Amino acid sequence: MLSAFISSLRTVDLRRKILFTLGIVILYRVGASIPSPGVNYPNVQQCIAEVSGGESG
Repeated sequence: MLSAFISSLRTVDLRRKILFTLGIVILYRVGASIPSPGVNYPNVQQCIAEVSGGESG
């Protein structure tokens, strides 16, 4: 399986596609951890707890 992965990286077009996909996933994960300005997170957590039907935390 490792040899198949290594041989796929030798193909230029496939390597570019794999690296692009990994870059987008990393960018998404970094963006998800950045807090949004103007959002009161305790209120968001309270709304989530009310919708889920219980106290969390």
